[in-house]
Amino acid sequence: MMLEDVQSRLDTLVDALDGHDAGAIIAATEELATAVILFRGAGIPRGSEQRAELLIGKTLRQLEAAAIRVNVLKDWTRQRIDRNHEIRGTHQRGAALSY
Repeated sequence: MMLEDVQSRLDTLVDALDGHDAGAIIAATEELATAVILFRGAGIPRGSEQRAELLIGKTLRQLEAAAIRVNVLKDWTRQRIDRNHEIRGTHQRGAALSY
């Protein structure tokens, strides 16, 4: 089932986020995006609706966990940048971009 592929790609992304590996995060994000696009175009086979519903719920919870990890990494990065400015005695030039 396509949703299992989405879940697998999401697991890979979460592992990359936990490992703080930028290259792995980018690769996993691209693979997840591709899996989601393919899933959107696929139908759910008859008789597997309940299983699909469970997998979708699990995937949504894991997406929320991944979003939390991204926010934590963003916060850590902002703290490092601020510390570097303090160490160098430089001032920040404008507000940091946040997406």
